[in-house]
Amino acid sequence: MWKTVATRQIFSHPRLTLIEDEVLLPNGEPTTYLRFDDRGGSTTSVIAIRDDGKILVQREYSHPLSRIIWQLPGGGIYAWENIEDATNRELMEESGFRAGTLRPLGSYCGYHRRTTVRTWVFLATDLTAESLPGDPEESIESHWMTESEIDALVRSGEFEDGFSLATWCLYKTRAV
Repeated sequence: MWKTVATRQIFSHPRLTLIEDEVLLPNGEPTTYLRFDDRGGSTTSVIAIRDDGKILVQREYSHPLSRIIWQLPGGGIYAWENIEDATNRELMEESGFRAGTLRPLGSYCGYHRRTTVRTWVFLATDLTAESLPGDPEESIESHWMTESEIDALVRSGEFEDGFSLATWCLYKTRAV
């Protein structure tokens, strides 16, 4: 087991705080380890399905990649929110829809080497038009596709966002 000897904050920004830990490895060797200070945070990801069976997928500019990529709706959960309320808030901010029914499909750790953040995945149905203002950094284009169309995007490599791929995997294996 690793033993933390000391911890210090080395960078802070409203969207990211970096922590450096001095640790002793199981063999007693000292090392430093860089991680995000997530304060136990969580995120949510949504598979939203209309009555006609089509699924919401979105395109949004990714600044680090310098291009527009495919993704699924979702985002951060505030400390004061329950997971279902946050899921509907994100869905309303990013798509203009509210889910009447949210079915949990599971969760995953998207970057376990640097953070404890867990992403909770929901199947959203019984959608009604309802929106909230979105983040100013987000410019999202929504599309409704069939499962086979999304599978084709995954096979071709066009659907490459890791969080969306993990969400799609949970949907494909647990939504039956």
